[in-house]
Amino acid sequence: MPFAASFEPSFEPEMDSAVSVIIPARNAAATLEDQLQALSRQTFTSWWEVIVVDNGSRDATMQIAQSWHRRLPRLRVIHAPTVRGAAGARNAGARAARGNLLLFCDADDVVDPEWVTQLVKGLHNYPAVGGRIDRHSLNDPTAQAWRPARPADALPDHFGFLPYIQGANCGVHRKLWSELGGFDEHFSHSEDVAFFWRVQLAGHEVGFVPDAVVCYRYRGSLSATARQNFSYGKSHSQLYKQFASAGMPRSNPTLALQEWGWLVIHIPHIVRSRQTRGAWLARAARAAGRLAGCLHSRTLYL
Repeated sequence: MPFAASFEPSFEPEMDSAVSVIIPARNAAATLEDQLQALSRQTFTSWWEVIVVDNGSRDATMQIAQSWHRRLPRLRVIHAPTVRGAAGARNAGARAARGNLLLFCDADDVVDPEWVTQLVKGLHNYPAVGGRIDRHSLNDPTAQAWRPARPADALPDHFGFLPYIQGANCGVHRKLWSELGGFDEHFSHSEDVAFFWRVQLAGHEVGFVPDAVVCYRYRGSLSATARQNFSYGKSHSQLYKQFASAGMPRSNPTLALQEWGWLVIHIPHIVRSRQTRGAWLARAARAAGRLAGCLHSRTLYL
């Protein structure tokens, strides 16, 4: 049920349009340069900066980021090793930001040349916006088969509650980020879902900017895909525990049983091909993560 957009938003946009692009990065040496290259090609001409937040990397992430100072003159690298996870890294970057418009992307993706321009345009009309996720350009058919298909022409809303904005492609006015206390650092995953639900529950409308495109990179290995999906599933009960009182519906036990039944029936997919093996492992990991989340959060959400 999308949030009603018929009211007059109470949020007053900042007059100053200085922009800070914040990139949480942990062990991102293999991909960060692609993202910084894409940011160096932005068409945006007003004042903006890039902040790479090193979230406890053990590889060459910091050195690679620092090597881009000449090509991105307003690039800064800050260290945030204490609170692991995207929420803590994004908050650290936002606290260090000089702009009143905060844009967030990830270190393993690639933004379109118009990305900054289009999100800033969106933030002239909304206090928070999300762009379009391109799941095809950086992923081969096998990697695409490991993840469920998601519509690219609207904000996702598959929890049956409010739409949400993905942290890999989003923007928010700094004033609103501050008023809400930033991203919830108790979440190791789905902190973006929680934050943008809180934006709407605080009475603000969120916007979708289809021309702000991010090419999203899936995990390249079976083990990394399984770990990520387990973490996603585990975070779902945490979301339910926090937002049930606001109207987030319970999970459907029948659908959960059907999912486990599908996993049992399709066990042969593990040996059929790498494509079917990855798809099965991702679904099994997410289902197992939901069970683990129930125990961790002491909340039933299957």
